[in-house]
Amino acid sequence: MKICLLFADILDYPAPILVEKIEELLPLATAVHGETAQVLHQFRDFITNTPQERVEELYSGTFDLQPLCSPYIGYQIFGEEYRRGMFMAQLREYYRTSGFTAGDDLPDHLCVILRFLACRETGEVERELITDCLVPALEKMVAGLTESTNPYRDALQALFMLLGEYPGSKISESEEG
Repeated sequence: MKICLLFADILDYPAPILVEKIEELLPLATAVHGETAQVLHQFRDFITNTPQERVEELYSGTFDLQPLCSPYIGYQIFGEEYRRGMFMAQLREYYRTSGFTAGDDLPDHLCVILRFLACRETGEVERELITDCLVPALEKMVAGLTESTNPYRDALQALFMLLGEYPGSKISESEEG
């Protein structure tokens, strides 16, 4: 699922190749959900016209300083409850049995989960992670930025729109051709 890998790169700490990743994502995302093109173009335009330092500052302000937009999916779903720990333990087990490593990040980080999904075949675990975890968490994150002009809202909205299409396997079907 290349779309997941590209979104992981786009929603991770901003790298100089961010515009290239967005450009690579645009045709794939548009094939799955046409309306994503508009929000991704808005995000790309912001990234293209903004100095790297400002993009980094906005990223940190969005994901590190706003609890409503925390990139930790377990936190979005469970808050500080003990169930978040259980969720992270389950993710670690999924990762271990798949030979996947989360690197230095916690296993429930949005980008880690997206990278895990990118290297997997579509199955029950992947469907559950998307429909039961990512979609509800992204919905909360987007809602947390609803009154904002924050460009990261566009990127999160595009991912939410695409994953909302996932139960019908449109993402994986569009990438097979």
